[in-house]
Amino acid sequence: MILRKLTPNHPDIPALKKLFEEAFPENERPMSMDVILTYLDQIPCDLLGVYPDENPDDFVGFFFGIKGEACVYGVYYATSPKLRSTGIGSKAFKAILEYYDDIPFWFSYESTFEESDNAEQRERRRKFYLKNGFHETGWFTKLNGTEFIIASSKEEFDKEAFEKFMTAMVANTTGASLPELYRRD
Repeated sequence: MILRKLTPNHPDIPALKKLFEEAFPENERPMSMDVILTYLDQIPCDLLGVYPDENPDDFVGFFFGIKGEACVYGVYYATSPKLRSTGIGSKAFKAILEYYDDIPFWFSYESTFEESDNAEQRERRRKFYLKNGFHETGWFTKLNGTEFIIASSKEEFDKEAFEKFMTAMVANTTGASLPELYRRD
């Protein structure tokens, strides 16, 4: 897999915007891709395009992550719907983890504990992250009324480091509010 840093003027941005709209329901898109593109010059973050080795000009997915002092928070990751369940998502995700080397990597995905219209999709996503080396931390948060599971690339989860990172991220992001972490009992 080839990962390329994308800029707002990259020729694959229209395809990325289309995939963003297709892959994430509205409740998971509190900001538009146009807003995310403005962040590229404002906060420490990466927008990476995913391209297969055998066809390096074929845009097949993207990753958007925000970098902290010693961590990465994956905000969005998607691959082309026509390529899902072919193994390309796992290959791309492995390349993304390698890109960030041994830095703790956090992700959140829709909770499978809530009733929802997309329960099967949520369970597929959960299994994908667990299969690709992530560990559920036991911590949850809500975004636009939807519960999310916090997962980590490391078995040990540093809640204080996560909260410090989120506080800094929110301080640098217009219109964002600090998500509350909680456990389900």
